[in-house]
Amino acid sequence: MNELLKIRNRKKAKKPTFLKQGAHLRAKLHKNWRRPRGGHSKFRLKLRSYRRQPSVGFSSPREVRGLTREGHKFILIHNIGDIEGVTTPVILASNLGSKKKLSIIKKCEEKKIQILNLKDINIYKKKIEDSMKKKKDLIKKRREKRDKKKEVKQDAKKEAHHEHNHEEEKKKLEQEKRKILEKK
Repeated sequence: MNELLKIRNRKKAKKPTFLKQGAHLRAKLHKNWRRPRGGHSKFRLKLRSYRRQPSVGFSSPREVRGLTREGHKFILIHNIGDIEGVTTPVILASNLGSKKKLSIIKKCEEKKIQILNLKDINIYKKKIEDSMKKKKDLIKKRREKRDKKKEVKQDAKKEAHHEHNHEEEKKKLEQEKRKILEKK
């Protein structure tokens, strides 16, 4: 197994980057590989001065294909339940949220499982915790601001209602005065 991994790593070091035909000439063409299909294409005919194309000779040995550099299988983690029974290094899924990622990282630290797609776990954890703390503070400030606005509105409503009641009382007093004056 180790010999096969060494062979694969040596082959990978020599392997060129395969580009789509004309990708080095036009910026709008993507760099990913596509097979050349032109009838007069020199690239398709594999002429000497043209770029290399993927072929069987560039592939790695079948037994180690799809393994990490150390020879471990890629295990993709989507939730905490996926960690159960795992001892080899893992990869966190890209569509995980911050909270779930943080809980998975802590669980991996407890079990001493390596995470391959994070360079420094401690820095990443701190970054997530800081962002979560900022978010909580922002939410708290927004709630306080909203509550203050509600209080101001309620106070204004009470004052308006109180003034309205006060005006009604004045009107009633004036009507009573008129009644009394009209009787005389």
